[in-house]
Amino acid sequence: MNPERNMRGRRRLLPEMAFPSGRAARPGAVVSALLLLIAFAGCGRSERPGEEAFVGDRNVTLWSTLAQVREAAATLHYGERVEIVERQSNQVRVRTAAGVTGWTDERNLLDSTLWHRARELAQKAQSMPVEAQATSDKPTNVHIEPGRSSPRIFQLRGGTPLEVLGRGVADYTPGTPEESGAPAAGTASAPATRHEDWSLVRAHDELAGDVAGWVLRRFVKYDVPSELLDYSNQFRFVAWFELSSVPTGEASPAAGQPSRSSARAAPGPPQSVATARAEPKAMPQFLVAGVQGPEGQPCDFTLLRVYTWGAKRGRYETAYVESNLCGSLPIRVQPAKAGGASATFEFTNQGRHGEEHREYTMHQTSVRRMDNRRATRPRKGNG
Repeated sequence: MNPERNMRGRRRLLPEMAFPSGRAARPGAVVSALLLLIAFAGCGRSERPGEEAFVGDRNVTLWSTLAQVREAAATLHYGERVEIVERQSNQVRVRTAAGVTGWTDERNLLDSTLWHRARELAQKAQSMPVEAQATSDKPTNVHIEPGRSSPRIFQLRGGTPLEVLGRGVADYTPGTPEESGAPAAGTASAPATRHEDWSLVRAHDELAGDVAGWVLRRFVKYDVPSELLDYSNQFRFVAWFELSSVPTGEASPAAGQPSRSSARAAPGPPQSVATARAEPKAMPQFLVAGVQGPEGQPCDFTLLRVYTWGAKRGRYETAYVESNLCGSLPIRVQPAKAGGASATFEFTNQGRHGEEHREYTMHQTSVRRMDNRRATRPRKGNG
């Protein structure tokens, strides 16, 4: 066989690669090039068996494949542990505790470190005092720390009851991705960074159980007691508590006893109900902490108000006023245990001489500060 003819046949089967010399590539170089192409093709795909993760949403569907025509392999719930066995771009293939494998978006999972941080926060929140009651105004992301860039650990449904435990502040620059993930419209000039209020909340979800984390304050609707709605227009409520109750001078109907209007139309009550003694009606007295001005202030609250029921005028009145505070949550309250007993509350304030602990007591409608106050007058210089 002619060696030159045999070499020409090989050149037809192998692709030519141009080199600076203009000569055709050798067969070994071609094989190396093909191996490199295969390696580059697998860059977006990696096997990482043993990587632990947890489901970060109420319901997550595992799909049999990444193709458009696919089937559901399993449905997982919040907190279920999975093992990541493969990654492809932002999609991951996981294996469940039952041995089922399937694909899902990486955003649906929490890595092991983040999951344990979320559990520690939820456990810590169980022992924290409740400062206010609220409701999620819309579907709201829960973050591990204050700030939009902080990792998300859950999403609350709109209308979820919340217990507010604390307050935080984080910086935000308009033009970056919003809370929902959609980019905001660009501006011609560089946007200014602003401070945003965040609320530490505790919630219970029927599928996820107890969840705690930070939510954007403007996505939360504070459930101000109906008795205080008129006062909520004067400043922004941060926290409120029932300290005690006072009699109104009116009698409440005994249990099972009809009101006067219904008694006229209905036959007389049984003798046991008719002779039941009516108890005096009582109205709660409230402690409220609030703030005025824009959000993002360094103080959690700057004023205190105590509201008591005025029996003569038949409305709530202001019994105690204190302003120019720089208080920090939590406010710890010990309500009065019985009628006529005293209630107490305490918090930390940033005063003229630094951080100070303040204690108050309320007896009937009188509020007094009980801790030892330091002199607030500045000392005069020797000159």
